[in-house]
Amino acid sequence: MRFFFYGTLLDRDVMALVLGRRLPPQAFVPASLPGHARRRAKGASYPIVIPDPRREAEGAVVEGLSRRDVDRLIAYEGPGYRIAPLRVRAKGTLIEVAVFEPLQARLQPADETWQLALWQRHHKRTFVTRLRRAFSVRPAYSRP
Repeated sequence: MRFFFYGTLLDRDVMALVLGRRLPPQAFVPASLPGHARRRAKGASYPIVIPDPRREAEGAVVEGLSRRDVDRLIAYEGPGYRIAPLRVRAKGTLIEVAVFEPLQARLQPADETWQLALWQRHHKRTFVTRLRRAFSVRPAYSRP
């Protein structure tokens, strides 16, 4: 499966924790989502994308994800998102990919844009600590 990621999953350490394996750097192909802007979610340190005809949300396309990978991504993203087929621009071409799109009833955008480098500098350490703790308390019967 082919997904477009625009937030915390662009961080290689976060992606490795979620998938339970490290993807090679070349697995992340720079891409953008036309007609959308990346904003911080209200009350959170992570972003959501919102429709904005004047913008393109930066991110990356990752191909070759297994069903197990997708199940783990769904568990990570939680009920505030749905998987939507959208077209992104990668290597100068529009391609259809799956995107975790926020449900507007659950997640609202803050006014400020979201930048990966700033998130890594200010929030990553705390975020990864909580993520490790959450993954360590998974029930024994959950799939690896």
